[in-house]
Amino acid sequence: MQQSNSVVLRHKDLELSAIRLRDRKNYLKIRELNRDWFLPWDATLPKSRFSDEVLSKSIFDSASNQAFFSLYFSARKANKSGSGLTLAMRTRGKQIGLITAANMVYGAARSCQIGYWIDQRFAGRGYTPRAVALLIDYLLLDRDFHRVEIAIRPENQASLRVVEKLELRSEGLRPRFLHIAGDWQDHEIFAIDSSEIGVGLISRWG
Repeated sequence: MQQSNSVVLRHKDLELSAIRLRDRKNYLKIRELNRDWFLPWDATLPKSRFSDEVLSKSIFDSASNQAFFSLYFSARKANKSGSGLTLAMRTRGKQIGLITAANMVYGAARSCQIGYWIDQRFAGRGYTPRAVALLIDYLLLDRDFHRVEIAIRPENQASLRVVEKLELRSEGLRPRFLHIAGDWQDHEIFAIDSSEIGVGLISRWG
């Protein structure tokens, strides 16, 4: 299933749109300034049978041009093929974070998982819950997905506040679910499906 790289979602001063090449400098600056803020929550690659080394470096450790271009081109490919969706969070034209819909499954399941991060300087100001609401509405109302889930480490209080504001359903703990910060970590699962979306989540913000 194909889609374009032109998805743009807006609510007041918040815009979600595709990563652009001209985002590079600001993106790298955000990741460098927020290195310690992101480190406990960034996905990492576990040791494989082909290597004795655990790649504890974040998959999106974006303090390098190589990491940015890898993200940019993989996002374009996934956006176009319909296997995923990666959007920059922007306010007044400036990127402040990133939100993704990954592991898109079609057929009988029609489900995906949302992940996100935001510049600490913009945290706690309502951007992240609105971004998640916009994306969930798009997926369930416009893209005809049935289910969206978010996996959050129990220690991540900031992310837990996001799903609390959106009143997503808690489905309990999934032990050793994702490799985060160098080890397999437990995650709490929160979900919403098409029977629960109503007129959309973003309507709560007027």
